[in-house]
Amino acid sequence: MTKMLNVNIDTSGVDKKEAEEWVNELANVYADMEIADINVSGNKIAFKAGFAGMDDTEPDDVKMKIEEYLTMNEAFNASNVSVR
Repeated sequence: MTKMLNVNIDTSGVDKKEAEEWVNELANVYADMEIADINVSGNKIAFKAGFAGMDDTEPDDVKMKIEEYLTMNEAFNASNVSVR
């Protein structure tokens, strides 16, 4: 079973469609990453993320991949990334 964690990204404003595409592309870049429940509202992007078949995923594991992808694909400015 995949352990899903809550991800929240604070931005300085982002287009809803562009943010949803960015999150979906994150799952394509990291083939073992699963994404669910994407919600973009104002200056926040929220979704659930986990690694396929892993029940021992830690928040830092997911945060590292998200920050790495933010560096590769700067679709928006992220002021804070939290994973719980």
